[in-house]
Amino acid sequence: MKEEPTDESLYAAYRRGDMAAFDCLYARYRQPLYLFLLRRGHTEAISEDVFHDGWLRVIDSTSSFDGVNFRAWIYAVTRNLSTDHFRKQKNHAEQGYDDEAGLRSHCSTQAVQEAVDCVALIKASLGLLAVEQRDVFLLKEEAGLSLQQIADVMAVGRETIKSRLRYAMNQLKQLMAECL
Repeated sequence: MKEEPTDESLYAAYRRGDMAAFDCLYARYRQPLYLFLLRRGHTEAISEDVFHDGWLRVIDSTSSFDGVNFRAWIYAVTRNLSTDHFRKQKNHAEQGYDDEAGLRSHCSTQAVQEAVDCVALIKASLGLLAVEQRDVFLLKEEAGLSLQQIADVMAVGRETIKSRLRYAMNQLKQLMAECL
């Protein structure tokens, strides 16, 4: 069985002109990065814009990637662009997961409705976390980054990351108790 190429080897191949390598990287990260942006609180349109800006950074970047961990780097680039967007809009605190009505409009049975209510509660609960806690949670659970990689992405100590993750988990457990 042939092993899948690493992200780092694909990026190196892309830098040498292999567009198929870029296509493979893009396919690997298309959905996870987009979902990360949505869960950070962006609308679909803004998530798409920030997502594409992130890939433009990948395309234009020649020296910012150190070759060690592409996953951590692409999430750091995306997170930084997302944070920049929130700063420009000056309404980060008002961003939330207010799509519960949209989710409800597609439901007809009580069982489906209860599941949708739990999904909406999870999204709303994520939206109530402090930004730093939400980012740590998403980078750990969605992106699969290690605590040290998250610390590097967020430019804080590993112990700070552990603390933020613990606070996030405790708050999410409390907020989602009815769905657990």
